[in-house]
Amino acid sequence: MKGQIRINPKTGIAYIPDNIRQEGFEGEVELLANAKTVTLFLPGASLEEIEQSLQIVLQDIQLRMGRKDAKAVA
Repeated sequence: MKGQIRINPKTGIAYIPDNIRQEGFEGEVELLANAKTVTLFLPGASLEEIEQSLQIVLQDIQLRMGRKDAKAVA
């Protein structure tokens, strides 16, 4: 799934869409961040579940990159 989180530049308050909150992303949500990405962890998720989920996200990114490359060639 691709979506957006809106962050107010003055207050830092973020709006998390309803469909994300309905999946359980409420309350204290842990995250890991680096220079280019932020990964939010579903409360209670194990490291193994997080790793598996990130592998799926990487596959999705690779698929999207392949589509972009295919459109550039066509």
